[in-house]
Amino acid sequence: MPIRTCVGCRRTDDQASLVRVARGAAGGVVVSRTAPGRGAWLHPGCGATALKRRAIPRALRLPVSESAALAEVVAQVDALGPAWAFRPPSD
Repeated sequence: MPIRTCVGCRRTDDQASLVRVARGAAGGVVVSRTAPGRGAWLHPGCGATALKRRAIPRALRLPVSESAALAEVVAQVDALGPAWAFRPPSD
């Protein structure tokens, strides 16, 4: 499994335990593993730290004016909680 770094706590972990937040085609922010473009990886629960450090806008190269929309996305990621785990599709 690939190793990624959480932008909130800066710890490395396997990709399955992190959630990807990406800059969408329309300029918004989406939670998706497969969305194209710039992305940032977060542990569920590290969203507040990432916002405080301004790590998500920096990683996604977003203007500061879009930080209000980020709060909604971070709340969505944090709501996933410890139950988050990537489950590959079964054949």
